[in-house]
Amino acid sequence: MVKKISIEYCAEWNYYPQAASLAKEIKDRLGLDVKLIKSGGGVFEIVADKKLIFSKQKEHRFPEHHEVLESLKSL
Repeated sequence: MVKKISIEYCAEWNYYPQAASLAKEIKDRLGLDVKLIKSGGGVFEIVADKKLIFSKQKEHRFPEHHEVLESLKSL
């Protein structure tokens, strides 16, 4: 089971609402705490136990909540 999850989000582009919403869903559905990390440069990355599971810069979009939950369940 996943122990540490973080969402690094761009404060410059106000990605906080997306990060907070996803963190809440992860907490509500999986009971896992998420560390939110303020960043810049358009970043929105989700890391679980030091493994990158989603990168907005790589995918050119925000993640769907269900795909993140599925990725976390399969780790």
